[in-house]
Amino acid sequence: MNRSLRTRAGAVLVALLTLAVLSSRASPGFPLGDVPKAFGRSIAKALGARAEAKTAPKAGGQRGASSFALSDIPRRYLGFYGDAATECRGLTWQVLAAIGKIESDHGRSSAPGVRSGVNRFGCCAGPMQFNIRNGRPSTWDTWGTGVVAQVYDPAHAVPAAARKLCGDGLARPERVGQDPCPNVLGSAALHVALKRYNNACWYVHEVVTLAGRYTSTAPPVAPSRDPFVRALVANKRITTTSSHGCDPKADLASGKLDLRVQSLLAVIADRHAIRLSCLRSGHSRFVKGTTRVSNHTVWRAVDIDVVDGRPVSRTSKAAHDLVVWLDALQGPLRPSEIGSPFEIGRRPYFSDEGHQGHVHVGYRFEG
Repeated sequence: MNRSLRTRAGAVLVALLTLAVLSSRASPGFPLGDVPKAFGRSIAKALGARAEAKTAPKAGGQRGASSFALSDIPRRYLGFYGDAATECRGLTWQVLAAIGKIESDHGRSSAPGVRSGVNRFGCCAGPMQFNIRNGRPSTWDTWGTGVVAQVYDPAHAVPAAARKLCGDGLARPERVGQDPCPNVLGSAALHVALKRYNNACWYVHEVVTLAGRYTSTAPPVAPSRDPFVRALVANKRITTTSSHGCDPKADLASGKLDLRVQSLLAVIADRHAIRLSCLRSGHSRFVKGTTRVSNHTVWRAVDIDVVDGRPVSRTSKAAHDLVVWLDALQGPLRPSEIGSPFEIGRRPYFSDEGHQGHVHVGYRFEG
């Protein structure tokens, strides 16, 4: 290629990259700007990504898969993740698998929009939750095939997610500047790409952590030394009390809490000052009056007894606001159980004499 052609090709690539950054700030749940329909695929091609695979995924496990990955990820999906990750030099199949886990439990979730229709936000669909409703084009038009029926097929959805992550920073990590999530393990480029998939550092933390658990060769990181956990412990809007016989301060610092509980606490602290009265230590093994194992016992629940400086009670407006806000949560942070003094009257809420002085939030086992 002569100098003139190289110069023109370089200019085209720079233009594509610039538009990619400007147009992909939204996650799959938000619209892009008014750009050409197949723009994402053009960017991926310019960056050296190979075309979408049309063949079935390879059978068998992936290199570097942990025993957890092999037990948790369906064999078919494992192949899709492995094949799609080869599209981008800065992407691993474990990152794609972590997104697939969070968004749809690798296609196994029965939530609206995973296998048909759209999610509760009315926009996104498929195992990787691409936007199919908002924007001209939508994120599925941009990074996927544009054929709505194919968004539910992991053979198309997983490569589309790989192209989006590639175009959103992983293809050119040296071009990424400030790290948007410095309290999360991993590179700035990975954080940028994941935050453009879902605009929240708690989401980035969940993906990075799950990807590590899916990797057999991942260097062990003590949960208590995770910078995200340390940030939670240092957050002045999250305090603890041992007055109820529990030891939430030590539990929080241990880093053993379910990722969803960690994420939820980070999000709540952006809205309210809260005091934790119980996490795991000191809580009874069973739900009171039953033989059902409490989610507290397995690190999947939290009790909050003070919201914005006021004890939780039926007359606490701050506590009521928190409970109503919890009901509006969708996606991976939506709780499976919410106990409080308030008679909301529908699942997953409940109210009894044991929950008049605190808000209980719990998650069921997944995977």
